[in-house]
Amino acid sequence: MARTKVFISYSHADRRLLDRLHVFLRPLERKGLVDWWDDTRLQPGSNWREEIKQAVANARVAVLLISADFFASEFIHTNELPPLLEAAGQDDAVLLSVILQPVNLSGSPLGEFQAINDPARPLGKLRTTAGRDEVWLKLTQAIETALQAPSRTTGPQESGAT
Repeated sequence: MARTKVFISYSHADRRLLDRLHVFLRPLERKGLVDWWDDTRLQPGSNWREEIKQAVANARVAVLLISADFFASEFIHTNELPPLLEAAGQDDAVLLSVILQPVNLSGSPLGEFQAINDPARPLGKLRTTAGRDEVWLKLTQAIETALQAPSRTTGPQESGAT
């Protein structure tokens, strides 16, 4: 099955930053450019583990909101990162990290992937809303680019030429 969606992985401690990301994703969603999912879309009574598993499996892009709380989450470490790293290793998914707070990426497999922002200048250290919003804008542009690029699963886009 082709991966076409955006999965957002975050710690619940970072929820207010997720809410800000939603502000930047909604215009793209309305235009039909982005189909994103995070656990705020879970409905009461749903099998939440299965829904998260399916969302991860369908992700062409994974947005990782990285903080100490993100790395401390056993659920993220056990259930989200392994399949996302595997998909990225097979060129089936693109991992886009936003560094929210100072973290040590050395020794983490995520340190091998270029982050949206400089880890030395995490979002939390940026003094202005405009500076933080520039990071969110850069992320949404990277999401659009990644969704347009062919994956190993989908192959090259047809050009119409024969």
